[in-house]
Amino acid sequence: MTVIPLHRNAPADLAGPADLAVEQVKTLLAPINPSRVQNLRGQSHLEAWDVRRWLNRVFGFCGWADETLELACVSQVEINPGRWTVVYRAQVRLAVKTLDGRVISTWDDAAMGDGINQKSLGDAHDQAMKTALSQALKRCAVNLGDQFGLSLYNDGSRAAVGLWSAAHTAPKTAESVEAPAVPDDAPVKPEPAPVVEQQAAVEQQVQRSTRAEGGPWETPPPQEQQAPPQQQRPRAVPDQQPAAQGGPSRDYLADAQAAESRERFDQVRAAAVAEGAPQEYLAQLDAVAQQKEQAAQQRAPKQQAPSKPAAKKAGPARPAAVPSGPVTPDPEADAVRQQHAVAVAEFLAAGKALALDPSHLDDITVAEAGCKAADCTVEQLAGLTADLRAAAEGVAA
Repeated sequence: MTVIPLHRNAPADLAGPADLAVEQVKTLLAPINPSRVQNLRGQSHLEAWDVRRWLNRVFGFCGWADETLELACVSQVEINPGRWTVVYRAQVRLAVKTLDGRVISTWDDAAMGDGINQKSLGDAHDQAMKTALSQALKRCAVNLGDQFGLSLYNDGSRAAVGLWSAAHTAPKTAESVEAPAVPDDAPVKPEPAPVVEQQAAVEQQVQRSTRAEGGPWETPPPQEQQAPPQQQRPRAVPDQQPAAQGGPSRDYLADAQAAESRERFDQVRAAAVAEGAPQEYLAQLDAVAQQKEQAAQQRAPKQQAPSKPAAKKAGPARPAAVPSGPVTPDPEADAVRQQHAVAVAEFLAAGKALALDPSHLDDITVAEAGCKAADCTVEQLAGLTADLRAAAEGVAA
């Protein structure tokens, strides 16, 4: 008769949380160094090369491995003659190991990557593949906690959210969690762009920032010193300018203040809508427009030239002068301008879905309609918007 023992030893190749060294646990529980966080167009994220560096630091060389489970070309579109946009989907598995090589855990995740508006089809494929693989690896690594960007999902916060783990003997208070001392690193910089034309390199940075995880239009940190109240310039609009790195790509409030016409203001507002401005920010822009219109109405009676004295002067009849001051607002014209601004905003939003910046969208409208987007008719913009949305649906399919 065969006797089956009641107690069995676990296989030697299995490992778990208890196999992590104390220094590893402390490092994983510590908050992320803010210098590692990139913030482009309001999106907080980590660079893929920095994630690999910290995998080496925490688990050691050969102490982790990534495996490509899937890499597929989703779309290849010639958006303009000689210009290519390619999209890839990647699924990656990340495994971390003990110091003696046993696998502790694995994580699978997937991501999309694109190469946008490239002259070379090969460059478009190369950029799309590398972006998809890097983003998938970063999404796997975020399961390892704050050192790999977990806190950035909390609206871009750098404060630790892990703090403690019941599976480990590390202290359970934020004050007592300290990572092992390591040399200070220089601020993390983006990975070098592919060797293509300068415009393509700029597009890659824009594309990388739109993939970031974190809170859009982050509020800038409060300044330690503020000017005395008597030295501050009074504002009619609340002073909530976006940060240089944590907000939009341009200061739309300043552009709205400087707009010399209602048409120009509508273009500024449409651009802010296309970039994803929150409702509070759009309300500030509308307040600027309302104040400018009220000021124009107040100035209008003072700037009208008296007509009767001029009629008494002798001499040949002269054509009526065009008033130099602002005219009374025309509700019908305002409605037309608003309809055009909405059409421009929808066109920019459709282009943004394909990661096309306004300059490339202007190239498209010039090629199709013979003018830039701001000068196109509502009907022309509607047709171009429908074409872009159809292209976006093809990419998503």
